[in-house]
Amino acid sequence: MATINLNAFPYSDEVACPKCKNIVTLYDPEGSEYIVCTSCHSFIRFIANDTLVIQKYAPPVNQQPVIRLGSVGFFRGYDFKVIGYIEKKEKAAGYAWREYILYNYEKGYANFAEYDGHWTFVAGKEFYPSLEKLSDRSWNFIEYEENEYNLFNKYTAMTTALIGEFDWDILFEQAKTSEFVAPPNIVYKEQDKPGTSTADFYLGKYAEPAEIAEAFKIDINLFPQKVGIGANQPSVHAKRWLAVGKIVPVLVILVALVGFAASVIKPELQVMDNDYFIVSDSTKVNEFKPFITPSFELKDNSSALDFLIKSDIDNNWLETTVVLVNEKNNQSWEVTESIEYYHGYEAGESWTEGSQEANVLLSDIPNGKYHLNIYPASGDTTNKNIHINILANPVIWRNVWVTILLLCLYPLYAWYRMRNYEKQRWMNSDYSPYEAEE
Repeated sequence: MATINLNAFPYSDEVACPKCKNIVTLYDPEGSEYIVCTSCHSFIRFIANDTLVIQKYAPPVNQQPVIRLGSVGFFRGYDFKVIGYIEKKEKAAGYAWREYILYNYEKGYANFAEYDGHWTFVAGKEFYPSLEKLSDRSWNFIEYEENEYNLFNKYTAMTTALIGEFDWDILFEQAKTSEFVAPPNIVYKEQDKPGTSTADFYLGKYAEPAEIAEAFKIDINLFPQKVGIGANQPSVHAKRWLAVGKIVPVLVILVALVGFAASVIKPELQVMDNDYFIVSDSTKVNEFKPFITPSFELKDNSSALDFLIKSDIDNNWLETTVVLVNEKNNQSWEVTESIEYYHGYEAGESWTEGSQEANVLLSDIPNGKYHLNIYPASGDTTNKNIHINILANPVIWRNVWVTILLLCLYPLYAWYRMRNYEKQRWMNSDYSPYEAEE
């Protein structure tokens, strides 16, 4: 067992390999029971009276550890020393990963697990006492600290190579492991470990290489590049989705309230709603004689005006130039709007195109007395009618709804990106909740 309840790391010790006499450094002399000779690769055990006995051959590592044995770092509130490095694989598959045994003189052992450049800090109940509340149940999920962890993988882990020191026969161990994820965390359940009858639980938390490099003073360029999406890699898209999911409903309510407030503070006021008889101008083609409307008054300092222009045109067009004139200073605003309406019957079906009305919006009109100069033109000179309706201070609910729709588009986009990210994550699992959609 690890030497714990100390005030600092114990002094290192050196032992000679009983086979090749190579000197091996021990970083926790009292707590380690097994060591690996880096020269002849003997897996050596301490027995009675600290006698060294070669147990078996320890295969040499395929990759040199990024964090060297003996390295000391301060990581997430604890001092750690790296005392072991293990290469593992799934017994029935080719998935391989690496683990670094971390020794803390107060708590005991933890480790870094690295797979495809994705790093996870893993520790047991010594660091996370609430893990003791978990029990061994054959479920596809685990509830832990108000989060639901979903089953991601099941496998039997085998050690393929190792260096360093250990307090158990890791070469003999073949634990049946289940992984449950709730990014950025992962819970490991290990069963059938030698000398145990119940399952052990460990909590893993995703760690960025830069954080580890800073803690152990390592060149970040030595870390392997990330490949794909890690089982418990946090999703930036999920963060965005959660963020917009909180703020967008508030913004939607605010936009609606602004619309209602505007209708209360400056209520709509109808300043004109008249039919006008128009007379064809015989001296010009498709034109009618211009006319002037009765006056109306705007009392607010600034108003928006919504013009609704209607005409009973039929299979024809009408174009109207409307000039709003301030009777005090002759300041004017001119707009031209066209109306087209066509219909017919073709191939056994009726059809229509266009409309018999049009809208024009003018904004920031100062107070004062106004009238309109109207200049109509139409392809149907028999048309005798034009209707003009003017609302002051209209609440353009269409703009309100368009704004709300636009506000909702980004959450939909964020949700889509988050969902796509999760589908890619679960492609590496035999328990994907998205399999039914494929």
